[in-house]
Amino acid sequence: MKKASLLIALGCAALLAGCAKTDEQVIVTSCLEADESLNEAYCACTYDKMEASLSDEVLANIANAIRDGAADPIDAISTLPPQQQMSVLPVTLQLLECAQELE
Repeated sequence: MKKASLLIALGCAALLAGCAKTDEQVIVTSCLEADESLNEAYCACTYDKMEASLSDEVLANIANAIRDGAADPIDAISTLPPQQQMSVLPVTLQLLECAQELE
């Protein structure tokens, strides 16, 4: 009986892992849901700029903050430790390039 319970638990864990969204999916979806005027191309562009400029740790922390209830990527960034918030500042100018995607 213990083996059956273990197999069921492992199966459930595998199913949940398969449904989990990647950090990119979480950030892009949050961007889209934050403002109706934003489109997929814009939100994908902003993620690409962030990915090119930020560490994997900072990106993961942004996605985790969204998973934990942050309203959007900007709200998530405000929850980061000060040093990580500072690392995001240079990216903000790059994000302006994505505004072309809204047109």
